[in-house]
Amino acid sequence: MSQHDFNIANQSFPATRTDLNNALAALASNSSGDAEPATKYANQWWYETDTNTLKLRNEANDAWISIAVLDQSGNAVQSITTAGLTLGATAISATGAEINQLDAITRGSILYGNASGATARLAKGAAGTVLTSDGTDLSFAALPASGAPPVVFPSDWASPTNTYNSSGTWSKGSLGDDDYVWFFMVGGGQGGGGQPNTNSTARGGEGGRAMLLYGKAEVFDGGTYTIGTGGAGGTGFHGSNGAATSFTPAAASYVSGESSKSTGIAEMNNTYPTALTNILELVKGAASSPNYISASELTPHLFGLGVLPTNYITFLYSRLGDFNLSGNVQGSVFSGGSGCSAYNTGNNTGSISLFSGNGGASSSSGSPSAGTFPGGGGGGSAKVSGATGAAGAAGQVRVYHV
Repeated sequence: MSQHDFNIANQSFPATRTDLNNALAALASNSSGDAEPATKYANQWWYETDTNTLKLRNEANDAWISIAVLDQSGNAVQSITTAGLTLGATAISATGAEINQLDAITRGSILYGNASGATARLAKGAAGTVLTSDGTDLSFAALPASGAPPVVFPSDWASPTNTYNSSGTWSKGSLGDDDYVWFFMVGGGQGGGGQPNTNSTARGGEGGRAMLLYGKAEVFDGGTYTIGTGGAGGTGFHGSNGAATSFTPAAASYVSGESSKSTGIAEMNNTYPTALTNILELVKGAASSPNYISASELTPHLFGLGVLPTNYITFLYSRLGDFNLSGNVQGSVFSGGSGCSAYNTGNNTGSISLFSGNGGASSSSGSPSAGTFPGGGGGGSAKVSGATGAAGAAGQVRVYHV
């Protein structure tokens, strides 16, 4: 330990030599000592021996800057004091706590960004689980019974990424080829019928049928979608059918067995299952035929919702409008609601839809309601000379990035 004022006094030669040696010893030992040097200089080093701290005097010569704490027994640097660290030309912005996530990380754990935007650990899942995303956070979930990877659903069916009310060509834009998307398509609603006779029934128009397509962005990219028009109201038992809403892949690709898959009345049969049907996954073909796209209905258990939402009895189509079963008792989750049929009763509301348009009301006075956009069926009209049913609403396409 040695300290010096680094000022060589005017003195005899032997004393001068001693003074010089003392100054050099202080310089070599970084002015070490348990108390600071009596005379201090800007940018002077001082090793504080009682705390094992290496310090540097600031430019203003009014304070010390702590550089590092040394471990004298272990012959190592114990800690470095810094307000920031730069490697190469890159400033390190991670906190010490975040960097410490790398220390003694448990086997199988991964690092991810948490809700606070900080680095955190996610422990490995149990055997047989896979890493999934809900669109916001990561988690491990069990594989479906079939062993197939779980389908990622939109976080909110009521909030699509894009909505299309007129026909066009779809582009994946900034999405990667392997990013997944959903197409929710609803066809045009059928027009309601019109009957002048008191004892005749004029059927309400059926709501536009719905179809869900799921797959990677690359198989949808460049494909065209056609929005189905709503059917006109008629003067017979029912009005005109609504047109189907369809998707046709790009010219270089096709859906197995068909040039397109569409929604619409002709697409479905007259059974009324509550399970989700008419849901197709578009999958790119094998490497030997890279432009081939096969269509297969997704495994039903992947869509097992258990029970339908309250007041809804179907998923992807709407039951025919019925004069004695009007209103929400005939609700559909995805398809347009059907218009109410007309008979001897007065005005009755059509069936509702959770994500598409409601069906129109019937009328016994010649003023039925049109179906609500998108896809609602028109109401029927009866008991009035020249009675004409109301029109169905046009369809729509909604796209979700998942």
